[in-house]
Amino acid sequence: MNIHDMDLFLALCKTHHFQKASALCNISPSAFSRAINRIEEEVGRQLFERNNRAVALTPSGILFKDYAEKMVRLWKEGKYALVHGKEKIAGELSIYCSVTAAYGILPDILDVFRRNFPDVYIKLKTGDAESALNQLKHGDTDIAIAAIPSPVPDFIEHIPVATTPLVWITSRKNAVVPNAIDWQTTPLILPKQGIARNSFDQWIRRMNITPHIYAEVTGNEAIIVMVHLGCGIGLVPEMVLEKSPVADMVVMLDIDPPLEPFTIGICVNRKRQGVITGAFLQTAREFE
Repeated sequence: MNIHDMDLFLALCKTHHFQKASALCNISPSAFSRAINRIEEEVGRQLFERNNRAVALTPSGILFKDYAEKMVRLWKEGKYALVHGKEKIAGELSIYCSVTAAYGILPDILDVFRRNFPDVYIKLKTGDAESALNQLKHGDTDIAIAAIPSPVPDFIEHIPVATTPLVWITSRKNAVVPNAIDWQTTPLILPKQGIARNSFDQWIRRMNITPHIYAEVTGNEAIIVMVHLGCGIGLVPEMVLEKSPVADMVVMLDIDPPLEPFTIGICVNRKRQGVITGAFLQTAREFE
């Protein structure tokens, strides 16, 4: 078994589909299937459950996946150390965050990190903030910038870098009076999942409210746009609103009591932390 085999194994872990994984690795499906069978023979365990539609990891596969990720990471770090000298930190670092975090949190940290570690190549992926911790948990990214849930999951190590309140917003064209809101009839535009949604659910229970939910949306930017279009009042982190291109077209509502603010952190997976992620965390600590 070699590093190439580990890459094939991890590709199947990621895609859960033989054809997609073989295409990702640029080998034929038949050769890919033989390689996976060879890996299972060498470890002496079935690593995947197979059917006509999809592939799933067995308990042995889940355990082996952790070791495969460590082996690949250490191999890459060792390769770069031999090329550049062991005193240098070099390699690749993948970062997942929302567009707002990419603009508002990441630049200062990344500026210092790249100056200190110029041989590390950054791969940045932006997407929904609610997906950040899942990206980290499943090994799809090395670093995630995410809202920190309570309690903090065991797999996460994090550095807090910002705190943002959750705010209610309404269109400037159709502004509503906070004290006059009828929560049973006023259309609400809410995050579909995540910490903000959990905070809202707790808030309505405390307030004994039966809300009129107009839309459940993935992505805070989409909530702001829908509010701007007059679809209802929305709930978003103030940090996101400040960076929105339509921020001037909506107004914040002073709703009492307010929802609990939440903390944004730089997060790594404890099981997959390496030299490069450790260096990035150390850099982030300068911005606590």
